[in-house]
This record gives sequence, C-alpha cells and structure tokens, in this order.
Amino acid sequence: MNNSPGKAEDPCQIFYEISSRLHGKRRVFSRVRRNDDYAVMEVIYINTENETIKQIGFGKNRIEALSDCIFAFAMTLLALGIEVPSDVNGFTPTLVTSTLQELLPDFVHFVIAFLLIAALWVMHHMQFHKIHYVDHNLLWITIGSLLFVALIPFSTDLVGDFPTYPLCAFVFELNLLITGSLFYLQWRYATANRHLIDPSMSDQVIRAGKQRAAVIPALSAVGIVLAFAGIQWSTLVYLFAPLLFLVLHLYGPKLRGRSWGF
Repeated sequence: MNNSPGKAEDPCQIFYEISSRLHGKRRVFSRVRRNDDYAVMEVIYINTENETIKQIGFGKNRIEALSDCIFAFAMTLLALGIEVPSDVNGFTPTLVTSTLQELLPDFVHFVIAFLLIAALWVMHHMQFHKIHYVDHNLLWITIGSLLFVALIPFSTDLVGDFPTYPLCAFVFELNLLITGSLFYLQWRYATANRHLIDPSMSDQVIRAGKQRAAVIPALSAVGIVLAFAGIQWSTLVYLFAPLLFLVLHLYGPKLRGRSWGF
C-alpha cells in the first residue's frame, strides 16, 4: 500500500492475506482482497512451467442476509399456525379450557419447531463464521437448505393439527431430515478441500462441525422409523436434541479423535 502523504488510500486495497499450503507437487497461494462490501479470493497455482490465476470465491454477506431473513420469517410464521377458533359463540371458562386443550399439540410442536429452527440458525451462524468465502455450488446448497427451512412452518402446522397421524409426523420429520442433511452437506462441501475456509483450520474443528450438523438428521431418521412403526407423537424424539448437543459439547474432544464415518 502507498502510505506517502497527500495520496488517499484506495478503499479497495484494505489489506491482503497471503496463506500457502502444499497441494500435491504444487504450492497453492490464496490471495484475499477485502473491504466492507465484498471479499474476492484468487487461488494461484504455481507450476514449474506456468502460472494460472483462477477466481473461485466471493463475498458471503448477501447470502448471510438472505438466510437471516428466511430464518426470522419462518420462526414468525410458526406462531401464526396456532389459531384460536373464531366460530365459537359465547366463551365460557369451560370452553376456554377445552379450546386450550385442543391447541396443546399446536403449542408443543410450535416449541419443538421454534427450538429446532433456532438450532439450525446457530449452526448456520457457526458455519459461516468459519466459512470465509462462497462459490456458486455453496450458494445453491445454502439456497436449497433455506427452501426447506421456509417449509417448516407448514409441516409444523400439519403435525400440530393432526398429531396422532403418523403420516403427518413423517412429513414434519422428512422436512427436518432434508434440511439438516443439507446443512451437513453445506459444511462438508465448504471444508472438503479447504478452499472456502482458513487452510490452517484443524481436522478436529471440521469434524466437530460435522458431528453437530448430523444431530438433527439422525433424530429425524429415528422419528421417521417410529412414524412408520405407527407410533404416535414420534416427533417428541426431537426432545433429545439438547441432550445430544450437550454430549457433543462435553465429550466432543474425545469423540473428535475418531472419524466415526464423518
């Protein structure tokens, strides 16, 4: 940068980060240019014969903003699925009590879905805190996951209205299975060759993210099996999610010492 007096600094030349890592027989240099509005990453492959420059990444601010809007919208829509009957003539204490009892499944599934969306948002926030740049593939994986996040209010309303119907529980659990799986795929893709994250990130940190992302898909798979077995209220399996996250938090360092197929 030019620090001579009298010359304004180019706002696009905020700073450069240079990192390198060995990639087969070539050395890969990741050069990053940032300012408040964007980040452009160029990967330079240095060979003995020639040098090529390929731009593979760009800023993540827009996709983060879109994600926050959809998460907030989905969490708000959950409350709109709890509807008080409007065709009741003359409310009495007994009628209010019976109405609240009828709405109990809606409240239960509202709480479950709200906490699950919150857990997905926290997971998304943690992933994108470590993901420095995005490419087209990651964008479409994220947009796909947001598609199913936006469907959660519908499946929640469905299972809340028909809590004893395994088919409705299956729709809710399948919605969360696909959503959680896409979040897992999102993190797996971003960390596959470390081109969208800090190349120095440890394998333990990457594996920890995969284990957290696998919790909701695993519980969804169990819930689907229970629903197919005809068990009512199979959606209560998600109540084990906080326990599993706690186990990963307390015993994660030991578990991350193994691959566990992740």
